[in-house]
Amino acid sequence: MGDIEEFLALPPEASRQRATWVYVHLLELLRVRPALRTDRVVRLAAEVDAHPRRDEIRGLFRDFWSHHSYIRVITEAGLPEETFFAGELVARAFRHLLPVDEVRGDLYVLLDSLNLREEDAQWIASLPDSVVDWWAEIFRPSSASILTSCTLLALRATNVALSRDFLELMDDSHVASSGFFDLPALVEHVARNPEDFKQWEDRRAECESQLRETSDLFETRGSSANLIYRIRLLRSLLWRIQQVLNLLRNGPESRQFATAIVHGFAYQRKILGVISTSTRRLARSIVEKTGRVGSHYIAKNGAQWKRMGWGAVIAGVITSFTALFKYSIASAIQAPFLVAIGHSLNYVLSFLAMQAGGFLLASKMPAATASTLVDAMDDPDKDHMESLQAISQTQVLVTIGNLIGAVVVSCAVDRIWNAVAGHPFLTPEEATHGVHMLFPLRSLTIPFAIFTGILLWLSSLATGWVANYVAITRMQASVANSLRIQRFLGEERAAKLAHWVEHHAAGSAGYIVLGVLLGSVPIALNLFGIPLEVRHVTLGAASLGYALDAQRLQNTLSGRDAIESSVGVLLVGVLNITTSFVLSFFLATRARDIGRTKARRFLMQVGRKVRTHPLKFLLPTFEGQ
Repeated sequence: MGDIEEFLALPPEASRQRATWVYVHLLELLRVRPALRTDRVVRLAAEVDAHPRRDEIRGLFRDFWSHHSYIRVITEAGLPEETFFAGELVARAFRHLLPVDEVRGDLYVLLDSLNLREEDAQWIASLPDSVVDWWAEIFRPSSASILTSCTLLALRATNVALSRDFLELMDDSHVASSGFFDLPALVEHVARNPEDFKQWEDRRAECESQLRETSDLFETRGSSANLIYRIRLLRSLLWRIQQVLNLLRNGPESRQFATAIVHGFAYQRKILGVISTSTRRLARSIVEKTGRVGSHYIAKNGAQWKRMGWGAVIAGVITSFTALFKYSIASAIQAPFLVAIGHSLNYVLSFLAMQAGGFLLASKMPAATASTLVDAMDDPDKDHMESLQAISQTQVLVTIGNLIGAVVVSCAVDRIWNAVAGHPFLTPEEATHGVHMLFPLRSLTIPFAIFTGILLWLSSLATGWVANYVAITRMQASVANSLRIQRFLGEERAAKLAHWVEHHAAGSAGYIVLGVLLGSVPIALNLFGIPLEVRHVTLGAASLGYALDAQRLQNTLSGRDAIESSVGVLLVGVLNITTSFVLSFFLATRARDIGRTKARRFLMQVGRKVRTHPLKFLLPTFEGQ
C-alpha cells in the first residue's frame, strides 16, 4: 500500500507533501481490482497495528481527514453545484475541462480529482465489517463538522425552497408555514440534541409532502427544467441532512455515508445524468400537453368525421397554393439565404391559415396522437387497441382528404393558368423533375421522407413546449386580466386574445417551427454539402398534381411514371406519419416511464391485430351520428 515510514517522516508543516502521499496511494489503490483493493487495505491496517507508533499514525490519518474542507465533502459531494439547470450543466462541463491543484489542501478537490466511479462505491459497500470498523474512527466527521454541515445544508435548502419561482406556486399565507421556513434552526437543534431526532423525521416528512404537492401542480400548470431540477436538488439536500444526522446515532451509518459520498463524487461528473433526470419530468409535461392537443385529432362520431374530413380537404386546397408559391420562389430567387426565407414564409403563412381555420394537416397529427395513445396506455381503464384504431382511422381520413384537396385543386389551378397564359404553370423540365423526384426506388424519396418525418416530430416538441410554457406562466389569465392590455385593447378583445393564447398559441408555434424547418434546414444543410431535401406528403401531392397535369397538356405524360410517382407520394405519407409517430411514441413512453417491455408487448399486439383485422385500422367504427 505504501511506505508508512515515509509518511511519518514528513514534518508537520509539510501539508502538500502529506496530501501528495495520500493522493498518490489512493490512485494506486483505485487502479487495482476490488478484491486486491480489500487485501491492500487489510494489510495496511495490520501494518499500522503492528507499528510501535500505531496511535501516532492513526492520529496523523485522522488529522489529515479532519481538515476544515471535510465540510465541503459532506455538503457538496454528489449535490448540484448550481441552483439552476443550465448553470449546473456548465459547471460540470468545466469540471471536466479545467485543471486543478489536487493537493492544495482541499479534501473536496483531492477526492473529486480521483475520478471516482460507481464501482468504487459498490466496493466500499462490500467491505467486511472488521475493515469498516477499523477505518470508521478515522473518517467519521467530528460533532462540530456534523453540526456545521447540517446547518449549511439546511440553509441551502431553505434558500432554494423559498426562491421567487417557488413562492409563485404558493399563497402568501403558506410561506411562513412552509416546512423549509425555519429548517436551519430545527436542524441545528437536532444536531446538538440527537435525542430529539424524531423532530427532524417529522419535519423531513412535512418538507417531502410539500415537494409532492408542488410536483402535483406540474400536472396541471406545466413545468420547467429549472423547477424540476430544484425539486430534485431539495430532495437530495433533505436526504443528505438525514445521512449526516444519522452519524450521531449508533449503527451502520458510517458505511452507508461513505458509500453515499463516493457515489456522489462519481455521479457529479456525469453530464448526461443530470440532463436525463432533470428533463424527464419536463418531457412528460410536454408530452401531456401534446397529448391534449392530440385528443382533438381523433374522430369519435359522424359529425366529427364530416367536420374533420372537410377540414382536411380545405387544408389540401391551401397546400396546393403553397406548392404554387414554392415553385415561383424557386424560379424567381437564386440566393440560397433568400430562398430559405421565402420558402419558410410561404410554409408558415399556409400553416397558420390552417390553424386559424381549424383545418387539419395529416402530417401534423402523428406526434400529438402518439402522446394521446401513451396516455391511454398509462390508464388501465382505457382500451389501448381501441385508441390506436381510432387514431389510425382518423389519420387515414385526414390523409385522404389532404390528398384529394391538394391534387384536385392543383390540376384545376394548372388548367386555369394554361387557359390564361397559354401554357401550363410548369415548364417541361420542371414537370419531369417534379414526377421523377417522387419515384420511390429511382430517387432518394425514402430517406428524404424519413428526414421530413423527423422535422415533423421536432415541430411537435415545439407545440408541447409552448403549451407547457403557457400553462406554467398562466399566460391566459395574465392576458385576460392585464390592465395594460385591457387599456390598449379593451376588456372584450383582451378576453378574445386570452382565448386565442389558450387554444391556438401552441398550435401556431408548432406550425411556425415546422414552416421554418421545412423551408430552411434543407437549404442550410446543402450549404455544408449534405444533400437533404423535404418530401412532405401533402406538398408532394400538390406538386405532383401540377407536374402530371403539365405533362398531360404537353403530351409527355407516361402512365408508368404517373403510377410510380403516385405510389411514391403514398410511400412518403406512410414514412412521414410513421417516423413522426414512432419518435413521439417512444419519447412519450420514456417520459411516462411506461417501460420498454410494456411498449414492446403492445407493439407486438398491434402487429398481430393488423394482420388479422387490417380494416379496423382503416374504416370507422364509431357509434352514433
